[in-house]
Amino acid sequence: MSIVFENPVQELTYHKVADYLKTSTLFKDAFTGVSDQPSFELTYGSAKIQVAVLAWEVHPWEINDLAIVRASSCVTQGSQVNAALMQYLLSENSRMRFGSFQLGDDQTVLFAHSVLGGEHMDLLELQTCILSVVTIADTYDDWIIAQFGGQPSRYS
Repeated sequence: MSIVFENPVQELTYHKVADYLKTSTLFKDAFTGVSDQPSFELTYGSAKIQVAVLAWEVHPWEINDLAIVRASSCVTQGSQVNAALMQYLLSENSRMRFGSFQLGDDQTVLFAHSVLGGEHMDLLELQTCILSVVTIADTYDDWIIAQFGGQPSRYS
């Protein structure tokens, strides 16, 4: 099965991310491509990260074809989703320099960060994006589980 791209910039970005991951000392032995999606799965330490290359349809510029790279990791699964958890995650989001907590399906707490793709995508920014997601997922999982239950469940 082949990957279908929504625009040429998404395809260019996908190949740049693939090349980076293949040559990166940090990730070259820890990633796999998803056969039918413009995304990759990688493991770094105990965290599993999904790196998706997405077309960016709604944006403030006249140029039509843009893409972003979104790194995300499931921090916990099955945590008690209530007002206290929401307050905590929103409060922590205001402290984050890069990325934000999000809620996924089935009571999952995710952390995600995105960077602009394209011809001039900065590889240091891409690396920082991925490592930021890894660091936050590994830092917050135990605390959220202790306070709101659940288990550490990352993309598998």
